[in-house]
Amino acid sequence: MDRERLIRTVEAILRGTGYKTARMDFKGSCFDIVASRLLLLLFVKVATNIDTVTEEQAEDLKRLSKFFKASPLIVGLKTKNAELEEGVVYERFGIYALRPETLYDVLVENELPAIFAERGGFYVRINGGLLKRLREKYGYSVNELAQLLGVSRKSLINYERGEQAVSLEVAIRLEELFDEPLAEPIDILHSTVEANLNVTPESPLEREIFERLKGLGLGVVKVKKAPFNAVSKEDEFNILTGIDETKTRSTVKRAEMVTEVSKIINSDGVFILEKTRTEVVGEVPLIPKESLEEVRDADELIEMIEELKKEIKKELFS
Repeated sequence: MDRERLIRTVEAILRGTGYKTARMDFKGSCFDIVASRLLLLLFVKVATNIDTVTEEQAEDLKRLSKFFKASPLIVGLKTKNAELEEGVVYERFGIYALRPETLYDVLVENELPAIFAERGGFYVRINGGLLKRLREKYGYSVNELAQLLGVSRKSLINYERGEQAVSLEVAIRLEELFDEPLAEPIDILHSTVEANLNVTPESPLEREIFERLKGLGLGVVKVKKAPFNAVSKEDEFNILTGIDETKTRSTVKRAEMVTEVSKIINSDGVFILEKTRTEVVGEVPLIPKESLEEVRDADELIEMIEELKKEIKKELFS
């Protein structure tokens, strides 16, 4: 399956289970699909081989997920030269990665995976408290059960404390022995990630605009691998902010993508250019840098964005 077909498949799975989606067509983007349903928001990177997802893309994906209280996901088919296994969760730079079939099982069948891949094989996390209760219920000492499983006494104690993952083989033996499900499911739709939100601007223009936005009372987080340059926040308002020297075809294409993303994540969008006339692309205003000098605070900027959007709608329907 090529990447284009894989993206369409993932989008179809999401839409088929009630998610609203927007798709990116931006080279090197840290995400290809953003999807929302009720209180769930997902940023999804699609890669035939998950090893092609770079650390820079992963860091941006984590930044966006933390900023918007979303979950990041990578969906792919291979890692190195091996196929990803269905029902197994992998990781790439701290982000869950899985096959489209596994995503289907989670969303359609409501079956969360329990197995994850690490160097050396497949593992699960088990309910350590339940394991200890079962061991005592059936009269096994720590030494006896450890010998039966072929693991060390220390490992078994760590299993019961929840401090060590269990190899898939040992987990299967335990579940067969006690006839109880012990594996803890992995909730890929509610993952939390750590992210560095302090990223240095890449150009003098970015630096200047970031400082101005911060001066208006907005929190600003730089994003490198997306159609927008930053995400900004003021109370409940989020703004996807694009920055460019002048209006080009690339600027217009990026603004159109920001329009679609904004609808899904309930945000505003704005592009601030060194030189431009004020206009609206899709639902994203393009404004000259000088306009920021006339704005006194974040509320006034948000009001300006909303007024410009209303004006363009009025023109369209008049």
